[in-house]
Amino acid sequence: MDSRRRTRYKRRYKGNIKRIRQRNRRVGLFLLIVFLAIVGVTNIVKTKHREAAAQAYAEQQAEKENQEAKEQEDSGLKLADESEKDQWYLKLVNAKNPMTQEDVPEVATETIDSNGYQVDARIMDDLEEMFAAAQAAGRNPVICSAFRSWDTQEYLYQNKIQRVMTEEGLTEEEAAVEAGTVVAVPGTSEHQIGLALDIVSSQYMNLDEKQMETEDQQWLMENSWKYGFILRYPLNKSDITGIIFEPWHYRYVGREAAKEIYEQDITLEEYLGAEPVGSSQAIESDSEESSTE
Repeated sequence: MDSRRRTRYKRRYKGNIKRIRQRNRRVGLFLLIVFLAIVGVTNIVKTKHREAAAQAYAEQQAEKENQEAKEQEDSGLKLADESEKDQWYLKLVNAKNPMTQEDVPEVATETIDSNGYQVDARIMDDLEEMFAAAQAAGRNPVICSAFRSWDTQEYLYQNKIQRVMTEEGLTEEEAAVEAGTVVAVPGTSEHQIGLALDIVSSQYMNLDEKQMETEDQQWLMENSWKYGFILRYPLNKSDITGIIFEPWHYRYVGREAAKEIYEQDITLEEYLGAEPVGSSQAIESDSEESSTE
């Protein structure tokens, strides 16, 4: 009797264990399905949120571009297209858009004349055409500075620091600040990208405001845009360019941009819609040699 009872008990126990395991599997499967459903719903919600955020951002950008276009239209200025702003010939280099030594673009240069001055090879044809036109008009402008390597700009800057320390008795830190008001800090001079030239009259070679009174310089001011060059630091624009008036510093920007900049009497900063550098940061010269440097 006891043996049969134990046997029934064992069978009942095994049956209960089997039912419990089956129930646990069903519960586990149910929980897994619920978990996957929650994950799926969560992913759908997150995806919708991302799509909504992306759409909102796109709408904001579109609104911003429309506002800028409206402001541009209201101002009556024709500025550079967004697709043009990243082109090599419109690269902006100034105190608020400096380059590190690593991100200065590699420039394939070509020698201009017997003095060994060099420029970006891509502007040579336009440069030679401009000088040929000047000579045909009876003018004889002369290049006195062009492409500068990082080392050359660094030498000019450090040399000025040492001179200021000697002449004014300043500390090196104080002299560095003073030097930066006269010589462009390395990485902020567009001579370093091979698109800038200092051009003077053969009749007057000093780098000062009298330069603009020469016939050679007047011809360049009136005609350089036809060949893709602009007077980079014009009169009464120091608050925008950060450089004083330099009636000898020309910058290649391409013929279309040069025409639009010249006709509207604006600077490269304005044409690109860039932040003004500010007159408080204006340096005395971005030239390699001048009466002051």
